[in-house]
Amino acid sequence: MKNIANIFVIIITTLFFTSCETDVTNDITLNDATPRLVINGGLERNTITPLTSQQIQLTTTASFLTTEDQPFISNASVTVTNGTNSWVFTHIGNGVYQNSEITPEIGNTYTITINWNGEIYEGFDTLIEVPQFDDFYFEFEEETLVTDAGYFVKFDTTDPINIPNFYHYRLFKNDEFVIVPDPGNSEVLIVSDKFFDGRQRLGVNPNDEIAFEIGDIAKAQQLSISESYFDFLTELFIQTGNLGNPIIGNPPPASIRGNLINLSNSNNRALGYFYTVDIEEDTITITEN
Repeated sequence: MKNIANIFVIIITTLFFTSCETDVTNDITLNDATPRLVINGGLERNTITPLTSQQIQLTTTASFLTTEDQPFISNASVTVTNGTNSWVFTHIGNGVYQNSEITPEIGNTYTITINWNGEIYEGFDTLIEVPQFDDFYFEFEEETLVTDAGYFVKFDTTDPINIPNFYHYRLFKNDEFVIVPDPGNSEVLIVSDKFFDGRQRLGVNPNDEIAFEIGDIAKAQQLSISESYFDFLTELFIQTGNLGNPIIGNPPPASIRGNLINLSNSNNRALGYFYTVDIEEDTITITEN
């Protein structure tokens, strides 16, 4: 009886606290901080579907409670160099800076320099070759406790031996980029070859939470990324995936450190990551077997 009474008290307490929630958003006053530079994008090498231009978007941070999009930066000076040649990126609107002349090459380290608001930012990343698909296909899988029934895209690929490799996966459904931002993505969409160095990987599913139907067009990409970009994405997926999770709890209110350094003022660091990636991709239409 004592245990039953304790359980009853817990239930009543839970109901009391959950029923007394009040929206106090309008009563919160936060001091606005000085806007910080935010970078979104990098250089992408894709020999299957070559890009006609390289694009990088620059925005600034916004107030915590704002419902508007982040403000675009249109007055920055953006250049990228490989140590020998330099390319100027021109603003084309909505904070997007573009260059149609640069062709990313394997093994090169690319450095971006951004001059904005009287301060200079710099970051770099190295382009690492991605292994090709040995096979690309789809399979039908029955419903499980964690996945719906449907067709799932898979591929076979061989990891280079004795070379540390890090991968990031993208999945497109009928030409639309699809991603589920949950904590599991930090273990699925980005992987290290620590446990499969030099081995062939069979039946790799780039995202087992995305099922396809007959007639859907599926495209999957395997990106070769640097170790530092891998670490950045790991933290990003963990924080965004845990938002609102009642068991794990919300992530701490701390920004994730990227690879842009403020050469003018180290206290005013930028957010985001300037990356270089090599892409292997394939596309398939889901049909009845």
